[in-house]
Order: sequence, then structure tokens, then C-alpha cells
Amino acid sequence: MSTTTDFAASAQALAAALYASAVNPADAIRLLSTFAQVVPGDPTSPSAIGVAMAAMQSATGDLFRRAAVVALARASAAYQPTSSDDAAAVRTAVCAILDKEITIAGDQGQDATFNALRSVRAAVSQDLTVRGAGLAAITLVATSQPIPAPVLAQRLYRDPTRADELVSQAAPVHPAFMPVKFKALSS
Repeated sequence: MSTTTDFAASAQALAAALYASAVNPADAIRLLSTFAQVVPGDPTSPSAIGVAMAAMQSATGDLFRRAAVVALARASAAYQPTSSDDAAAVRTAVCAILDKEITIAGDQGQDATFNALRSVRAAVSQDLTVRGAGLAAITLVATSQPIPAPVLAQRLYRDPTRADELVSQAAPVHPAFMPVKFKALSS
């Protein structure tokens, strides 16, 4: 690295590479959520060099976390929630990570970063709220005995072709014997 600009570009490239390496947006959210919460350890030396090392480590941690939260926001925009509950859960998780970084930027007096992160948070929140609003909620399905998935799909949705959807949500031992209690889309 010859300049600080190159170093910052490399941090952004690392976050982008993590995002690109994910199989799907849900995987990217999981990977980037972990990366966005990394805080470097404190140097053990109280000397002048140790203090300088601490300042550099802190600044580097800020740089990499912020690159990760930007990539995380992009991943949340690409993510397709399966239900309104799923959209709300992703919104809560991503916004919590953004809130932590917003607080750090605010505590450091970095007003431009603070405002930019707040704008990103508002966009993520609004996007997932709007996309989740049109989706069905999750409900608890309870039957008195195991029922085959196509029969249950017909009862719940009036569409036996949605049996595979129920099987993927309930993970039964066999589709002919659905669990007596599981969560599924309400409509």
C-alpha cells in the first residue's frame, strides 16, 4: 500500500470480496454481520509506541467495520425475505449492527460518517419494511395427527402444489407424516 487511499480501497475490496464469495444474500448477511462486529484487541504496551499502535488499530478496525456495514447494507438489499417475519428479523439484525457503528462514529465526533451511516440505516429499514409488508406472516400450524403434506397444503392454502413449501418449512421425517406442530406461511 502506497497511500491511505489504497489502504481504504483494499478494505472496501475485502468486504466486497466477502459479499461476492457468498452463495446467496442470506449467506452474505451472515458473513458480513460477523465481519462488521470485529474490534481489534488492545496493544499490551503502555509506551508511546503502544499508544500509537492502539490508535492505528482502532482506526483500522473502524475502516474495516464500516466497509463491512456498507457491504451488509447491499446484501440486505439483495436479500429476498420469505415472510414478513423474516423481513422484520433481517431488518432488526442489520439495523442493530448499523446502530452500533453509528454510535461509535458519534462518540468519535465523526459527524459526516455518523450522518452517512444514519442515512444507510434509514434506507435499509425502509427497504425491508416495504418489501416485508407485502409478504405473508408466519403462523403456527397444529393438527391432531400427522397429515400428508399435499393434504395439509390443500387445507391451508387451497393449493396442493404448495406441499413442497410446507415440507421445507417443517422438515418432516417423511412428507406423508407432517409434524403435528410447525411454523408455516399464513397465506
